[in-house]
Amino acid sequence: MTCQTSPYLIDWLSLRFPIDDTLTPALYDRIRNAMNTISCVDSLGEVVWTKKSLDLDAIRSDTVGLCWMLQSDGKRQYLSIGASPASLEHGINVFGSCDIHHCAGVLIHAASKALGAILPPPPAWQCRRIDVTGNFALPDYESVKQALRQLSLADGGRRKATNKTGGGDTVYWNPTSDLAKGKAYHKGPQLEMLRRKGAINCNDNIIKLANCILRLEHTRGARWFRDLAASGKHWYKLKTETLEQLFTDFFGRLVDGVEVTEMNRKSMVDRIRDANNISEGRAQAAFTTYRNIRQDGFEVVKGYMPSRTWYLHLKHLRAAGISDVQLQQGNVVQFHPVRIILARPVCSWDDMRYVA
Repeated sequence: MTCQTSPYLIDWLSLRFPIDDTLTPALYDRIRNAMNTISCVDSLGEVVWTKKSLDLDAIRSDTVGLCWMLQSDGKRQYLSIGASPASLEHGINVFGSCDIHHCAGVLIHAASKALGAILPPPPAWQCRRIDVTGNFALPDYESVKQALRQLSLADGGRRKATNKTGGGDTVYWNPTSDLAKGKAYHKGPQLEMLRRKGAINCNDNIIKLANCILRLEHTRGARWFRDLAASGKHWYKLKTETLEQLFTDFFGRLVDGVEVTEMNRKSMVDRIRDANNISEGRAQAAFTTYRNIRQDGFEVVKGYMPSRTWYLHLKHLRAAGISDVQLQQGNVVQFHPVRIILARPVCSWDDMRYVA
């Protein structure tokens, strides 16, 4: 299948430019009054929220809208803006462009609309953060969770995986670095959370497809861009190929070739559901327990699950023709290895439907 967009996207961009006397007095006063306050506006320029903060780049990449604030380095004051270009352009930040000049233009246009002013083109701005992201399609929801469990143990020399920051099963590498860092997470639950909050508008089919996406996000921070400028290079001239190479260089030792196991999930869920006359959701829950047993072992899963849930799921599995002996010793369903290959991210919803 031919991709209509880049297989990678810029999921966050932070830009700033020095404020000088070229601004109109009204705009200058408005910006100065917002010192140390982040304002988030939607695609129409309407204010969504404001809050006190000193660090624009601490904003999560799934923040919907454009954030702007006035910052100072002790010598000069800067108008700083940050957003997900894909979110501004498409209303949802799953697929998008990896052209840095184009993405910068999307942010500057949105900021111009929000502030009611004509702002300078990309070469006048400094870049302080970029998130380059890839989406990888796995067979099902459980496969993504399995991949994250494996990645949480990944050791890339100095890059030690952790999932303490932010909680949940998101995996982080170098989370506090202002040079280079990365994370891996499950896109479906994130979109579902944003939909519940009313921040995005997407249907159940999109959520279902996103539940099969393992998302890898690589960030280059302020120190990296200062070093780039010191070497005489310009951020807005970075080629898409260069950004993709930064991504693969960072994740290559950590992710490339990680395997998860695939099985005929649909037929097993149907089998459990029909044998017990239960809902699809309850059948899926029993199926997840089945997969966990196959991966971690009968006694291990029994030890960490609530007793009532454990025995209920065993009841459902037995009714579907799966015995405890088979769970502990036999291969009830053949598992097939599925490798995560960094060179093969998906780049559109059509790609996801094709893979599914």
